[in-house]
Amino acid sequence: MTWPFVLTCLAVVVSPGPSLAVIVNQALRAGRTTGLATIAGNTSGLVFWAAASALGLTALVRTSEVAFVALKVAGALYLCWLGVQTLLHSRRHQEQPPEDLAAGERPRGLWAAYRAGLLANLSNPKAAALYLALLPPFLPPEGSVLAGTAMLTVVQMAISAGWYVLVVLAVGAVRRVLSKPAVRARLDQLSGLILLGMGVRMATLTRATL
Repeated sequence: MTWPFVLTCLAVVVSPGPSLAVIVNQALRAGRTTGLATIAGNTSGLVFWAAASALGLTALVRTSEVAFVALKVAGALYLCWLGVQTLLHSRRHQEQPPEDLAAGERPRGLWAAYRAGLLANLSNPKAAALYLALLPPFLPPEGSVLAGTAMLTVVQMAISAGWYVLVVLAVGAVRRVLSKPAVRARLDQLSGLILLGMGVRMATLTRATL
């Protein structure tokens, strides 16, 4: 492991993308615990892509048009579905009287949050391309490729999870301050529009952009 690899991972993680949008959306809607469960799901997706990279399967995303299109369409539809659900959720905030706010903030199912993070990662073709392009240049010239891949993957996942935890903690602090239903409704509307935008953006991806 080298500092260039760590800095590269940081640059990739802090760049806005579908995973960040989904994690922030879940944390805004249901709090820190739900946000952390979403991070766990996203990290599990990274484990899958790392294993696929070690086996050479992620190369399909770049070499097979069918695999690339299927993955990006699934990802786009999923992000758009989340966006629509969030926009619908904003209407419930608008209709909810202030005294009923606490009842509407019961934690969402952690499994649902975990699944949201997992699907957001697995349906993102850039996540597959990331491991195809990111890991090989930093693998040691000597030694086991599998061991080297595992080591770099652990470092990358730790950086990713650590950054997203900081984001969720920040969202949790803001969420406590912005407790008025009208403000929550605006946040849900903004989050929903961002997710829809991410979905449209993913639908227009080409393999040349990977």
